Amino acid sequence: MSTPETAEFPASHRDLLDSPLTAVFVTIGADGRPQATAVWYLPDGPTVKVSMISTRRKLVNLRRNPVATLFLVDPANSGRTLEIRADVELVPDPDKTVLHRITDRYSVDFARFSVLDSERTTAVLHPRRVVVLG
Repeated sequence: MSTPETAEFPASHRDLLDSPLTAVFVTIGADGRPQATAVWYLPDGPTVKVSMISTRRKLVNLRRNPVATLFLVDPANSGRTLEIRADVELVPDPDKTVLHRITDRYSVDFARFSVLDSERTTAVLHPRRVVVLG
């Protein structure tokens, strides 16, 4: 079986990925319908990471069907968007390392988020298609 090719992020919209924005993270529910959640994210080389509490619905969805879309809207121009359609690799984060990197990126108190749960999982998005508008 061949490995799907990774899509690249175009330079024209890289600023959206590099900015600490809130994105819409879409997974597929058990009924086949999309389930959307607002998330913070961490660009990491050719991938993007999202940290999740291990009891969340989006994690249940990803365990069943490991595909997702991350959608970003330019806050200065709502007609300019970046959509990342990805295969997802789930990685346990027992030390909350990824969560710490994300809270640093968004300039929020790590302790405030780390006490919310005992377990975290990282969704590593491997882009398969990147769609830009504007």
